[in-house]
Amino acid sequence: MFYYGVSAALEKLPESQPVTLRGSIGELCAIAQNTGYNALELHVRDPKRYDPKEIRETARSHGLSICATANGMEYSVGGLSLIDRENDKREAAVQRLLEHVDFAAELDARLIVGIMRGNIPRGETARPYIERFGEALGRICAYAGQKRVSVVLEAINRYINNYLNTLSETIDFIGSLGCENLSLHLDTHSMAIEEKNLKDAVLYCRGKPLGYVHYSDNNRLYPGGGALDFRELTGALMDIGYTGYITLECLPFPGAEESARRGLSYMKSIEQIVSIERQCR
Repeated sequence: MFYYGVSAALEKLPESQPVTLRGSIGELCAIAQNTGYNALELHVRDPKRYDPKEIRETARSHGLSICATANGMEYSVGGLSLIDRENDKREAAVQRLLEHVDFAAELDARLIVGIMRGNIPRGETARPYIERFGEALGRICAYAGQKRVSVVLEAINRYINNYLNTLSETIDFIGSLGCENLSLHLDTHSMAIEEKNLKDAVLYCRGKPLGYVHYSDNNRLYPGGGALDFRELTGALMDIGYTGYITLECLPFPGAEESARRGLSYMKSIEQIVSIERQCR
């Protein structure tokens, strides 16, 4: 029912960052193939430094696709925010994301919009910043539509971004923009912090644009390494008819390849258990 991806960085990242694999595209593809994944989610900064043709061909030679591209390092390293107070800095953030659209188009991948939304300064009214974000996101989606790129907006917990934290408020915001190629990106770690009831939060997305899913446990380890009820979460995804990618985005412990292997084994076993339960009803 689902396809499975694994998060991977072409950049050097500290192990404290919740990206499962790190290395060259050849190294990443070899691990993903050996552990049984369908695709890679690539985390990059300044995409013009990379050759998308080489990446695409290397992935295909390993029987893989690129399911999504992520750009959070543009904010965490480069300081680019889509709601920056300064117009020129805000425009620089938009232009950099348009470059990421081009990169995603070459890879036939989704574009994740996550922490580049930035944070609303403490003590300031939220509405002008959210409107500013909507305007920027609308421009990005319009350009992505011309390139046939799907954009997914991640619901992120309050400790990382201080607005659009829950699934309901994020998917309602998406609906208000009217962009046909924009959908929700669900992340189970953020859900564990923000949602009152995980199943109900997923069920709220029934009939609405849910385009991408990240699985990691409440402690940011691989699924099954913490306390989340992935049986209930997976069942809820099935209930609303989601059949897309579930991508592992976790800390690389007890090791990158081992966490990837344990995570996929657990995710597939949960899918099988829930599927059998539904057949026996």
